Amino acid sequence: MSTDVNVRRERSPAVSEQAGRFRMSLPPEIAATVLALSTVVLGAVLGLPSYGIFLGWAAAGLSGAGKAARLPILGSCLVVGAAFGAGTLAAQSALGTILGPDVPQWICAVAALAIANPLLILLGRLPRFSSVPGMFIGFSTLFAVFLSASAQVSGNIVMALLVTVAMNLTGLGFHWLYNRMTAPREARG
Repeated sequence: MSTDVNVRRERSPAVSEQAGRFRMSLPPEIAATVLALSTVVLGAVLGLPSYGIFLGWAAAGLSGAGKAARLPILGSCLVVGAAFGAGTLAAQSALGTILGPDVPQWICAVAALAIANPLLILLGRLPRFSSVPGMFIGFSTLFAVFLSASAQVSGNIVMALLVTVAMNLTGLGFHWLYNRMTAPREARG
């Protein structure tokens, strides 16, 4: 997982004081590698694709979620995006059933997306869901999990939703843990 290697130099004393007791002072390369390896092992042990964890972790880093107040917003957006993805898949399936086998599935997908996409973006106007890119990461992770070769989730919308949410939120947890593992020594207390 690629992370900002300058994180220790950029951290302000105020952020360090607010972070709590758990602090280490590992080099960013070591912390990122330990967490990346943990992600792969976790995916292998559970028999699930691990990229959802990486996507949640990357989303946190890209969204400026180093500020503690942004993590709950991003978490909500990842979950909402995954729910919209599940709804889009369900709508596509329902349209396919209603319209019959003569209508190509891509037409059903386009019709479902034509409704879901603007609703997702409109929802982003609310402060609680202000991370539209986070919603799209949750949305796209859901599709990747749903279409994966993993027997536990392949083709099952509900399982894909649960796995996506769990993986993306675990990624946010890894982002938080990474920040604690790379804390400056003077912040340790």
